[in-house]
Amino acid sequence: MNEKRPFIIIFIGGINVLIALISILLSIFPDLLESLSFSAIPLPVFSHDIMNIVLFIILLIASYGFLKLKKWGYWTMITYSTFFLLVYIIWCLQNKHLFLSTNFMLTFIELIFILRTKKYFYEEKFHS
Repeated sequence: MNEKRPFIIIFIGGINVLIALISILLSIFPDLLESLSFSAIPLPVFSHDIMNIVLFIILLIASYGFLKLKKWGYWTMITYSTFFLLVYIIWCLQNKHLFLSTNFMLTFIELIFILRTKKYFYEEKFHS
C-alpha cells in the first residue's frame, strides 16, 4: 500500500491522536485542567476516569483506521464526532448556554471536513 494520504486526512487523524493523548494525560492528572482555569463537560455515564479511558481507546482506534484509509475508521470518526456534538448540544440545552463554545465549533468543523474525505475511503486506488 504505497499510496499518499491527503493532507486533510493526516491533519485530522494527527489532531485526534493528540486529543486522545491529552485526554489520557488529563485522566492521570485530574487537577491539571482546573489549575489551568479550564472546565470539562462531565459525561453522566460511569465514572469520569473510566469514560476518559474508554473514549481514549475509541479515539485511538478511530484515528488509526482513519489514517490507514479504512472504511470503518471513516465511520468511527463520524460516529465519534457526532456523539460529541450531541453531548455538547444536550449540555448547552440543560445549562442554557450558547452553542458557540470552542469545543462545539471545532467538532462541527471537524465533522464537515471528515464528511468531505469520503471519496478517499471508497476508491480502490487513488493518485495524488
